Amino acid sequence: MANYKKVKVGVIGAAGFTGEKLVELLLCHPQVEVSYLSSMLDKDTAFSTLFPRFKGRLELVCKNLDINEASQKADVIFLALPHRISLDIAPKFLKKKKIVIDLSADYRLKDVSLYEKFYKNKHSDLGNLKKAVYGLPEFYRKSIKKAKLIANPGCYPTASILSTAPLLKEGLIKDIVIDAKSGITGAGRKASLDYHFAHLDGNLFSYKPFGHQHSPEINQVLSDLAKKKIKIRFTPHVIPAERGILITVYAKLNKAVKASTISNIYKKYYKSEKFVRLFNQKLPQLKDVVGTNFCDIGFEIQDKEITIVGAIDNLIKGASGQAVQNMNIIFNWDEGLGLL
Repeated sequence: MANYKKVKVGVIGAAGFTGEKLVELLLCHPQVEVSYLSSMLDKDTAFSTLFPRFKGRLELVCKNLDINEASQKADVIFLALPHRISLDIAPKFLKKKKIVIDLSADYRLKDVSLYEKFYKNKHSDLGNLKKAVYGLPEFYRKSIKKAKLIANPGCYPTASILSTAPLLKEGLIKDIVIDAKSGITGAGRKASLDYHFAHLDGNLFSYKPFGHQHSPEINQVLSDLAKKKIKIRFTPHVIPAERGILITVYAKLNKAVKASTISNIYKKYYKSEKFVRLFNQKLPQLKDVVGTNFCDIGFEIQDKEITIVGAIDNLIKGASGQAVQNMNIIFNWDEGLGLL
């Protein structure tokens, strides 16, 4: 790796949960230098003042965004921004020939009407939307290698797609229902009574059972991979945990098959994937993936029904870790650089 020149990277939205985690991962990456940090702040503030655990590790000042300064200081721009904001910022960096990895949903949905319905915002960058590559390495690696704009997948979609896509591609499952549970950081760093400790402690609740914004994203990607229209039933829940996503998939098998057949299908698609771990004798648990970039997948079958369990860390494989993995692919580096 010594032959590689260090790549300078900037993180826009560095003070959010995903931005903070992204900075942490990038500091452990041997081939990059964190050279620019930005967030919406009352005044410019040292990153180590915002997050004292970075003291002695990173003394960059986190500033309100200056496109020209960021472009001068960074070759790769990570946008860890709320949905709808990247649409105004990504085109400016792309015009300056920067690689943009967007962690929001602004470039994920190819059907503009769905974006506008679920995100309540008119899409203003249709040209770059057509060029954006969905950044799920396990299925879109070849396109990612050549991309200048990566639409980093959502956390729920990452777990849902990786858990179901192989069986859908092989035509084995139908009538898919996904029950998903996420830690509170999945909602972002925002002030809301729903996410106060007093409300969450000892509590669990479902939300948006018919209108969650990740439903069309899951349907879009699974339909593309299966080469036919897929419509899943998706219900998310918030659990009183900081991090982690665990999904339970209920589906019908199109024919009776042995567990060994299912295992072999998953191995066919994931045997060479660094960050997908398959379980035969147990079902995944959150504690095994939190703090890592792994997606753990297990299943059980009975007659012509299957239950699949998938688990990821929503801030890593579900966001910042996957963003770093995508960068590694673009630069032809080992995909595990900077990741656990």
